[in-house]
Amino acid sequence: MPTWVQWVSFALSIVGSISGIYALVLNHQRTTITKRKETERLEAKKKAKFSVDRTKEMGSTKMQHIFLLQNIGEAEARNVKVEFYNYDRDGNKQEINPLADSIPSRINSGQTVKTLLLLFVDMAPPFEIVVTWEDDFQNENKLETTLN
Repeated sequence: MPTWVQWVSFALSIVGSISGIYALVLNHQRTTITKRKETERLEAKKKAKFSVDRTKEMGSTKMQHIFLLQNIGEAEARNVKVEFYNYDRDGNKQEINPLADSIPSRINSGQTVKTLLLLFVDMAPPFEIVVTWEDDFQNENKLETTLN
């Protein structure tokens, strides 16, 4: 066999080896990404997540302000507590309770809680809201937001 054929065979074997190693590295990266996405998906199934909003609905004689608390996560939330804060004329932060009804302590995934929001001169938006809850992922979850 001529020498040049041996060199060509050697070069092709090196190219094949490099291609195999490259495919192995890409497969490892793909496996790592797939494992991470699966872990994130399983964790998301254990997490509750909340959104808050204020809307108006027609009452018996006038428009009423409604507080909406929605669990947009994939898990049930337990020991749900909602705290409202605003500032008095002196700029001091004070806790208030502008809700006509209490918030249930358990809120299922996809569930929306609607309750009447009582607004007065000394209890007007914006409110600072702190929602705390427990879910299957962790025990001390907190959402701090402002409701206008």
